[in-house]
Amino acid sequence: MQRIPMWAQAGFWGLVAGYKFDVPRRLIAAIMAFGSGVLISALSFELIAEAYDRGGFNSMAVRFLGGAAVYTVANWVLSRKGAILAMLVDTMIPEAFEVAHDFAGLITVAGFLAAFALGKLGG
Repeated sequence: MQRIPMWAQAGFWGLVAGYKFDVPRRLIAAIMAFGSGVLISALSFELIAEAYDRGGFNSMAVRFLGGAAVYTVANWVLSRKGAILAMLVDTMIPEAFEVAHDFAGLITVAGFLAAFALGKLGG
């Protein structure tokens, strides 16, 4: 008998947890935003790898998270003034943006950074 694939196990336990526990919508939105960061990392891996090669991990991470923080603050300020800053998260995962609001972009970047770091650690 073959072993059950890891993706099937993860899906099963996620289903059980979602059925058994009342997961807050804000947490679901944060997980969706984090996952979108992982997906975006697959698309732009070469660009961030070049930044990593030129400046190292600390330099790349500080600038990457700094950009996310600037975006988050700008989005917050503009949304208070009646405008919404157009962004990838708003158009690609509107459910996450609807629930997580201003922090969806920052959570997305954190997901991207985690995927990149894990990719570098894995070789």
